Amino acid sequence: MATLAGLSMGGGASAGDGAPGGGTRGVVTGKYFNFNPLPPPPDVLGNPLVVANLPTHKAPKETWRSRWQRRLARFHIGKQSAQVKQRWKIQDTISSVIASVSPATTMLGEREKRPASSAPVIVVRHPYHLRHVFEMILQPPDDLAAERRFLELLMGRVLRKYGEQLTQIRGSAFSFENEAREYFFAGFKLERQIKKYTSPDERFAALQAIYVNYFHGRNYYLYALLRREKLTPDNKLFMLNSRAVYFMARIGWNGELLDKPNPRSLPSREDIFFLVQRDKTVLTRYRSDQDFQRQVKAVLEAFPA
Repeated sequence: MATLAGLSMGGGASAGDGAPGGGTRGVVTGKYFNFNPLPPPPDVLGNPLVVANLPTHKAPKETWRSRWQRRLARFHIGKQSAQVKQRWKIQDTISSVIASVSPATTMLGEREKRPASSAPVIVVRHPYHLRHVFEMILQPPDDLAAERRFLELLMGRVLRKYGEQLTQIRGSAFSFENEAREYFFAGFKLERQIKKYTSPDERFAALQAIYVNYFHGRNYYLYALLRREKLTPDNKLFMLNSRAVYFMARIGWNGELLDKPNPRSLPSREDIFFLVQRDKTVLTRYRSDQDFQRQVKAVLEAFPA
């Protein structure tokens, strides 16, 4: 990890789990470190997100055998493999996303009328309300590639519509790339000043501010890639993301800054490679710049396989 620590301008699992906005008791008595920040208030839509052109026709079809196995499983009959259970979980998640943003279920009254047996409906006013779905995109093995591709396609459509809604509200073009860059640089600026804070309260608050900025930066960078935004050719988001991941993993459960990152708080090498594969600016520079190529390889090797 020394390579990541030495990066000056950039190159998840978070350091804590729980519901959005949750935290754990910190080193300062009576305060809690929040590992799951809420969405930035200016980015929360006033009305639930509605996506009219969902690509449902491209969804992988469930076989009759799978449907029959599901029926038996409800009565605890038969034994299903981990792969089958994972496929069902993804299929259920896809149904839930479609039900949540479909025009037919956007009115609160209509949501309440839906039968209990239908897919869970989530009120979506910000992508963080579907964070579990984005995390799932990183999880499926290669033999569930079709399901992952469709889930990625579906969430890309959701993110594009969300961006269009914010553009209308703000009156200017919204870009996850621009937002991610601002959050990364804000966190980086605070990180450079962390040694100046000697008061436990000030240090705790500074670490929380850094974590929140990096948290938003990481998520918005992922959303920029899934939305397929045309990133600035010389952007440093991949390296900034890698540095943010490293720093966040150094924050312990109680809000203390550790000397080394907790390996369990680091994303896998496959998760980081997922970003590389979808960031065209990284791939383009990787093919033409040998120094940059070595940096990317060093970053990938720094994360657990």
